Order: sequence, then C-alpha cells, then structure tokens
Amino acid sequence: MRMEEYLETVTEQLRCTKARELVVGELRDHILDQAEAYEAEGMFEEEALEKAVRDMGDPVETGVSLDRIHRPRMDVGILVLIGFISIASIALHAVLGAYSKEIDGAGYWYLKHHIGYVAAGYVLMLFVYRLDYSILARFARPMAAAFLGLVLIGTRLGAVTINGAKLYIMIGPLALFMPVLMVLYVPVFGGILYAYRGEGLKGMGKILLWALVPVWITFRIPAFSQGVVLWAAFVGLTAIAVWKGWYRVYRPAALSVLGILLAAPPLLFLGAGMLGRLASYQMVRIQAFLTNDPDYNYLAVQMRKVLLGSRLFGGNADNVMEAVRLPGFNNDYIFVSLISSYGMVAGVLAAALMCGLILKIFRISIGQRNQLGMILGCSCGIVYALQMGISIGMNLGLLPTTSAILPFFSSGGTGIVVSYILLGLVLSVCRYQNILPDKAQKRAVRSVQ
Repeated sequence: MRMEEYLETVTEQLRCTKARELVVGELRDHILDQAEAYEAEGMFEEEALEKAVRDMGDPVETGVSLDRIHRPRMDVGILVLIGFISIASIALHAVLGAYSKEIDGAGYWYLKHHIGYVAAGYVLMLFVYRLDYSILARFARPMAAAFLGLVLIGTRLGAVTINGAKLYIMIGPLALFMPVLMVLYVPVFGGILYAYRGEGLKGMGKILLWALVPVWITFRIPAFSQGVVLWAAFVGLTAIAVWKGWYRVYRPAALSVLGILLAAPPLLFLGAGMLGRLASYQMVRIQAFLTNDPDYNYLAVQMRKVLLGSRLFGGNADNVMEAVRLPGFNNDYIFVSLISSYGMVAGVLAAALMCGLILKIFRISIGQRNQLGMILGCSCGIVYALQMGISIGMNLGLLPTTSAILPFFSSGGTGIVVSYILLGLVLSVCRYQNILPDKAQKRAVRSVQ
C-alpha cells in the first residue's frame, strides 16, 4: 500500500474531521523518518517507503485507535467545580435577598436576576465551548481593533455616566458594565501575542501598543482597578510568551523590562497622588487604607465589624443585617457578605473552590500542545486570579477600597456572563487539545540567549 492510500484509509476512521490534519501530519512525518532510516541501511527509496508503511500496521486498526485519542473532550472536573460554585453563589444571594428585602424591598429581585444571569452564562459557556478557538490565530488583530472601536463608540454615544464615570453602555434594554466587559479583550490579546511570534523588538513594540490602548480606555472611564487587572494580565501573558521563546529577543532582558512595566501603574498612581493629580475620592480611598480614622475609613471599619462578628459556622442574623447595609454588599463586598451569612469556614471553602478552578485552568493550559490554546487558557486563568485576589484582598482590608468583583459570586449581569464566557473558552481549549495542530510559522522563532 502506498503512503497516501494508507493515510487516507486511516483518516477515514476518524469521526472528528478537525483531527485529520493533525493525524496525517504526524503519521506522514513518522513514515518518512522511518523510510529515511531504511535508506541509510542501503534500501532503495521506493522499497524503503513501502516497508515503512507496512511497519505502521493495519490502517483500519490504526485509525480506530487514533479515533479514540483524537476526539473532542469535555473536562468533567471543571464542570463539577463550576457546578458547586454556581450553586453556592445562588444560595448566597438567596440569603442576602431575604435579609435585604427588609431594608429596600428589592432583595428577591436581585436573586431572580442573579439566577437568570447564571442560566444565561451557562448557555453562553456551552456555546463558546463548541467554537473553534483557532480563529484567533487568524483574526486576533482585526477582532481587537473592532472590539476597541465599538467600546470607544459606545462610550461616546451610548454611555451612562455615574458620578463622572462612564460605567455602562446601553444596547437597547441591556446595560453592559464597561470595566468588567473590558476583560474580554484579554484572550484576544493572547491571540495578538500568538500572531507576532517570530518577530523581534519591532514586534514587541506593536504588542505594547495593543496593550496600552485598552488600558488607556479603562483609565479614562475611569476604572483604575480594572485597568490594573488588564495591565497585569497583559504583562503576565507577554512574559509567558517571552519565556516560551516566541520572539527574537534577549530573554533575560525582556523579562526584566516586563517586571518593571508590571510595577508601572501603582508607581504612577502613587506619583500622581504625591503631585496632587488624583481625584478627591481617590485621595479619600488612599487615606482610608492608610488610617483607621472612621472619618476616612468608614467602609473598612464596617467590614471589620462584620468580619469580627461572624461565626465559624453558620450566620448571625444581626451580623448579616450589618453586612447588607454595606453599599455593594452583593457585588464589591460579596466575600464579607458570604462570611457573615454562612460563616468563616464557608468563606474558606468558597475561596478554595475558586483556587481549585484557577489551578485546574492553568494545569490544562500549560499542558497544551497547541501554543495558541496554551496562551488563551492562561489568559482566562490570569483574569480569574487577579479578580479574585483584588476582591478578597479588599474585603479583608489588605487592599484599598475599590470596585472589584469575585468571579461567579458577585451580582451583575455583565460580570457573571463574562466569567462564564471565559470558562467556555477554557473548555474549548480542552475540547480541541488533541485535535487542532499548532500551525507552522512563516518565520522561524528563535530566542536570543
């Protein structure tokens, strides 16, 4: 049997058409390598190729075996984790709804909408899971430009301004929360990093511009904490790409520069504060973090009061009522509300579930053969890790008061849906891990040591 006939018979056994290119490439390389070895032993070229094909065994059996390997996969572990997290978030909002109803009468309205957002998020997660993420290898830059263009147009024409900040874009009855919506750019940026593989300093300069524009937009909203999340995610992903040797740069120097860039936003913020260039509310937040004076630190004092009044197991009715009086009790301060409603152990368990999900995402991503899948999975894991770190750190008084969400737990349609969309992308990476080949590059990638 000739090699092409053998390969055609093998691929006919594969039910997943997307896997055929990968399988054909692997088998052809193996056959040609073996034929080359036989030629080195003295065989003629045609004879060596025929023997190499025979050594591969029966093509039908080979194809059936490869079909079991190269097929779409669903990571059950992630589904189990997100199932527990989703149920826990609904249970939390049910308790908060019951208590907040006594204050503003809208408690169950929030619960009903939270359940609806979780359901919508699940549908979108499964939709994204079915998509072929490799589209970002071809269209990352046009998609990034379109995303940023729509955001700029939206902030100009359809933005809702609250306390001087353009926080929402209205699309009919939908109100999209801009700071959280911007994190959808992070996996697109991962595609941009992939698109510039093989380039040198000029390519790194272009990557920097693709990172600066969304951060500038976010700071202009203004939403400083989300801007920091974006910047840290961009720098972290670029560091992973540099470490993997994607670019023709001196790796130690590039990683050192990225370390300096990572510290740039807080240093600039500190410098602006020293020069008196910050808004009054920003100065108040800094004073609140640095002092225990209740005049500046009311929210921190109240959060500490709620935390100290919480039980190890179970809730305290009076304490929960104190928690739901906090502004943003079901959003920014959701972790404090969780501890007051179900106890400190419940808070630890919720944090452990999130940490388990994030670690599993990184384990899946780092193990990818497809480099695009690797960087996209890491982009989602970095977003979750940064959001969780800022949210819990702020709730425990370890970070200044700011706007932050705890993925999957905080209320708000945009945050919940975006969290599930990112998880759908992770599941898509997992689904195609043994199917999509890593496309050959037009230029050789070389890391200058």
